[in-house]
Amino acid sequence: MQARACGCDEFQWRRLLSRRHLLKTTAGAAAALAALPEGRMFGQGASPGASPAATPGASARRVVLSGDVVTNTSYISPLVELYGDIEIGQRSFIASNTILFASDGRIVSLGDENNVQDNVYLLASKGNLMFSDQVSIAHHAIIENSTVGDFTFFGFRSRTRNSEIGEGSMIMHNTDVENVSIPPNRITPMGVLISTQAEADALPELIEANDEFKHEVQEVNLEFAESYIRLYEELGRSGVESAGVNPSTSWNPDPITPQIGEATVLAELVRIVGDVRLGEESSVGQRTAIRADEGTPIVIGRRARIQSRVTFHALKGTRVDVGENARIGDGNVIHGPVSIGDNFESEDDCVVFRATVEDNVTVRSGATVAGEFTLREGTIVPEGTVVSTQEEADALPVR
Repeated sequence: MQARACGCDEFQWRRLLSRRHLLKTTAGAAAALAALPEGRMFGQGASPGASPAATPGASARRVVLSGDVVTNTSYISPLVELYGDIEIGQRSFIASNTILFASDGRIVSLGDENNVQDNVYLLASKGNLMFSDQVSIAHHAIIENSTVGDFTFFGFRSRTRNSEIGEGSMIMHNTDVENVSIPPNRITPMGVLISTQAEADALPELIEANDEFKHEVQEVNLEFAESYIRLYEELGRSGVESAGVNPSTSWNPDPITPQIGEATVLAELVRIVGDVRLGEESSVGQRTAIRADEGTPIVIGRRARIQSRVTFHALKGTRVDVGENARIGDGNVIHGPVSIGDNFESEDDCVVFRATVEDNVTVRSGATVAGEFTLREGTIVPEGTVVSTQEEADALPVR
């Protein structure tokens, strides 16, 4: 296994996955797609009066048609972008601002009880993308041209391409998996590149705590599929777009409206849910998601500058706290439990999860900060670094 390099490789991913590039790569649909507004769902070759046949052997899967929010007892956020032939099983949940793309002659096929979180990219560009059941795909993961087994997990900003992921396996945060077959019930480290079969075969097996975590994720998102459908049926599309109340769940039974501070500017296609307290004079970029529908509240201080396609979320029973004057770049995942002090800066494509971050900390592009430790005041996390222990945190440079 190799440490994953940022820079050139990350730039190539961004270019290949840009919306403009996706439109150009599907020649048969390009004209129709170009006419669609951002966030409009599109089932290639489908019309309201005709439903293409589902994949043979994929029990109870249904093709998603343009404009569907509920298909086959599954919930699909109206802010999701669907291009080409997409199908889905039962009781699945797809969160906002995700892209599902199938080029001509390809298909993205999701199984039963799959959950796909905000700003995920699922791509069938050169081959089909096939998912079994009970798959969990965390925020900002990218999966392309692959086959995925039952009860698997993909971490924040992980990237999987041209691979087979065995039943039960976990691809952890900011890890790249390319052109390999991951055996069943294995787990990767964070922030590495796995590109040879020898590296894949050498991965350690899961422990019981890993499976317990996956079961908890599944339980939450099964309830999300049901509760978001109820919210949509009660309030219509306006209730599940932009800023609005959280759905009623067993852990958050009371709907709460977000509090948006004075002189705060929200770009288009931003999704803010539940007990979010966003400080005054802040700005939030396009397709950012701030979801206090699981862990709650999410508190962000005054004068935050949050760029595009950022996700804030928290595990059940935890919260997110961010101090004043935060500067958060494109493509970040800020996930609770997490506590962040004043004057925090994270450049593009970072993950910050579970840590305590003191004042005046800077996280450079592509870094992963994930673990129960403290980043001391003034710490600088270098580009592409993975920090998971207090010892690693204490070794970082400080202003």
